[in-house]
Amino acid sequence: MRFTLAILMAAACFGQGKQNVAQTGTVDAHAATWIPPAATFASAPGSPATGAVYIFTDATATGTCSGGGSALATCRWSGSAWAAVGGGGGSTPDASIFSAGARVLRAVQCASGTVSYASLTAAASSQEITVQTGISGNVRWDQVMVSETTQFAGATGLTVSMGRPGSNNFEMTGTLVPLMVSGGDVNYWTARPIPPQLASTYSIVLNFAVTSGNVNAVTAGVLTWEVCGYAAR
Repeated sequence: MRFTLAILMAAACFGQGKQNVAQTGTVDAHAATWIPPAATFASAPGSPATGAVYIFTDATATGTCSGGGSALATCRWSGSAWAAVGGGGGSTPDASIFSAGARVLRAVQCASGTVSYASLTAAASSQEITVQTGISGNVRWDQVMVSETTQFAGATGLTVSMGRPGSNNFEMTGTLVPLMVSGGDVNYWTARPIPPQLASTYSIVLNFAVTSGNVNAVTAGVLTWEVCGYAAR
């Protein structure tokens, strides 16, 4: 009888060995090994908890939290996207190329998005679409880009530009970029703009304009935009 009870208790403990158990207080796990759950981006968890960490097995590159390859990446769910989990590391940072002044460069960050023709609803010759708000005056732009991903159609002389709202809505591209040229990101424009301002905050808009008629006459098209920059101080 005792032998049977011992076997049943061992089986119960073994069955619980890989279950997630909620703990409170201080847990001594110095002799334990933590193995994060594994997944693929192709079949990513449907509703992960904010802060959940997974090892993905189909990353495009080691440590890159996007799918399409066969590399490993440890990623944390921020609540809206997967981000690489940084390690403490013992690597030596790049030596500065400057001989004076405080080193102020921080990591370059990029953001990208799309604007469909369906967003162009203004019965006017131009319409601004806001793509960024609260940009700090210490941002230095590495590059900006606009690209005609799907060819626009239906309007006359359609162009797009990027800048601050109002009369400055072309200062970041530096020009009005013609659309209705081609699809497949063959027609694109990239620039490295001067920071529009060095204090306070500002917004960035895309300004779609036509030479005659209204912008809501557009019947097709998708524009991809991209901005990359860093905080100087």
